[in-house]
Amino acid sequence: MRLSRSIASNSKKKTAKERSSMSNQPQFIFGYGSLVEADSRAMTWPAARYASPAIVKGVERGWFDQVPGQGYSPTYLGAVQSPSHTCDGVIFPVTEQELAAYDKRESGYKRDKIDQSKITMLDGSKAAPAGDIWFYANQNKILASQKYPIVQSYVDVCLNGCLQLEAGYPLAREHKFAESFIRTTTNWSEWWVNDRIYPRRPFIYVPNASTIDGLLISVLGIDAFNKIQIEPASWERH
Repeated sequence: MRLSRSIASNSKKKTAKERSSMSNQPQFIFGYGSLVEADSRAMTWPAARYASPAIVKGVERGWFDQVPGQGYSPTYLGAVQSPSHTCDGVIFPVTEQELAAYDKRESGYKRDKIDQSKITMLDGSKAAPAGDIWFYANQNKILASQKYPIVQSYVDVCLNGCLQLEAGYPLAREHKFAESFIRTTTNWSEWWVNDRIYPRRPFIYVPNASTIDGLLISVLGIDAFNKIQIEPASWERH
């Protein structure tokens, strides 16, 4: 999911389509990308700073979400239903108004409900919270390219969120949440740029940079890591 602007708590009157997708049950969102990180989540939902780590069967996360335009833009993490995949992320409650506002903002996505039986909680709970649990699914897969590469700053946000969860939840640490996040994410690409502010001294702005780099090397391999190019990448200079 994209790193994005805050949603106002006051939404406009709901459409018939929005009303039909609501229920009297508590509402929850499953965040699988930048929403894993507390600060990023708070920018989108100020009240959603706290969330519970979880594993969902039947959801594939991958690098295939783009916002085409005239300027530069990265490829983001997206997700689709896929019986053979698992996806770790976070579950947090939202009000009906917040959910309606998010529906409006994420008009390019399809909001899909997650079957409670497909969820394993990593916060010590024996079962997923009672209510409707949703994730925003991509309707198309568009892979990373020269024009729309993976960017390290976005990778850092996601993996920093994973490390936060490992620090706060013993079961997430036991699950090796950050490593699993990388391993279960599909469509890693050679089109990947290191856009950190100080790429050769990243710890100044990214305290977990060394840990993140070590995880990427461990899971993806040193060859894949060495192909990440400091921005501007060679293909951008031609």
